[in-house]
Amino acid sequence: MWGIKFSNYRQFLTKNERNKVYLRKNSSEGKQIADSKLKTKKLLAKNGVGVPELIKIFRKAEDVDNYVWEKLEGNFVIKPVTGYGGEGIIVVRRRGKWAGEWVLMNGEVVTSQDLKVHCKEILGGKYSLHGMADRVLIEERIKIHPLFLALTKAGTPDIRVIVYNKVPVMAMFRIPTEKSGGKANLQQGAIGLGIDIATGITTFGVEGKGVELKRIYDHNKKKRIKVNGIKIPFWKEILETSIKCQEAIPSLGFIGVDVVLDKEKGPMVLEVNARPGLSIQICNKAGLKLRMDKVEGVEVRSVNHGITLARYMFGESFFEKVEEKEKTKMVGPLETIRIKLGKGKKNYKEVLAKVDTGAFRSSIDREMAESLGLLREDNVLYYRHYRSSLGKNKDRPVIELHYWLNGKKISTAVSVADRHKLRTKFLIGRKDLDGFLIKAKK
Repeated sequence: MWGIKFSNYRQFLTKNERNKVYLRKNSSEGKQIADSKLKTKKLLAKNGVGVPELIKIFRKAEDVDNYVWEKLEGNFVIKPVTGYGGEGIIVVRRRGKWAGEWVLMNGEVVTSQDLKVHCKEILGGKYSLHGMADRVLIEERIKIHPLFLALTKAGTPDIRVIVYNKVPVMAMFRIPTEKSGGKANLQQGAIGLGIDIATGITTFGVEGKGVELKRIYDHNKKKRIKVNGIKIPFWKEILETSIKCQEAIPSLGFIGVDVVLDKEKGPMVLEVNARPGLSIQICNKAGLKLRMDKVEGVEVRSVNHGITLARYMFGESFFEKVEEKEKTKMVGPLETIRIKLGKGKKNYKEVLAKVDTGAFRSSIDREMAESLGLLREDNVLYYRHYRSSLGKNKDRPVIELHYWLNGKKISTAVSVADRHKLRTKFLIGRKDLDGFLIKAKK
């Protein structure tokens, strides 16, 4: 089975069982919603679930020809409304050198004429699930979270969560490769990592249809790292989002939710799948059938109840240790942190930091960052464009940083700003305060 040995085949869901038993939990109405990315997007947004912003819809060829393509900035995605398996999707990273040119994620340059031809192919039904005439969506491209960006240069990684009876029963982290054409599809050669439902930590890895992997390449660390032990950010929020998708579409009792992480907005839903594939079982070395049988008929009272059930029913053996380590800690308005400067346990700098929940991202003073050697070009993740109080346009570097706050190690992206006139040279934003309680103190 898939070229990998498993101890108990009976716990695994087969394609026949999925089609004859579990897909009956999905009504025709629910399938129609899931099959249309436009209907899904509108319904999820109406129910408070984060989705990429819609830029334009094309319903006929005249719409494509009459559209002023040159007004499109970089960072957008073109996709068919009823596409499947990632087919027909074009992801634009930025503008090209000349007007009417754009650069794709793989570095290929396309023109407005290329995009028009592709859109007309979509309208003709080339990528449609049922081979029928289709519509075209243009939506914003997710600004990929730094962790995800470090693991691929070929596309946008995502997380697939299977939800059954309002309980997340299994999840995997899908990483596009050149072999998969930049698509997060295991059948086309992407990498899939199993995820422990309780902690959001990866456990096991495969490439394509079942080739076992032990390590993958990390572009930030410039080395191969183990596939197990990668902690997915915003894990609880991802589980909450997946359950809310099923609540928004109650006619889908068995659903696959594809989530990406925006570095600023957190979890965003790309699409839901009414016929989720079964490769997720390979990535987790576990069977869906056994897990779904456990939650069949259970009364799930709320989103938090669904998450709690998932954690205690399907968590790995290391769950309790991680839970104990990550218990809520208390911090005050001012805290001393230890910034990691290099290899070695003693290679760190203690700095007084201000806790500010009004700021999303943490920031460090430019002079301090330079003096600590943190502004090296290889440590700069990207430049963030902003307008100063004097109305001038500037680019602010965002750097990779590791520091300890109240005994907890935080690996994050930090803005470099001018704080030389302020008492504290480091500000801790709410993005780095997950799991902490803030003491109110005069």
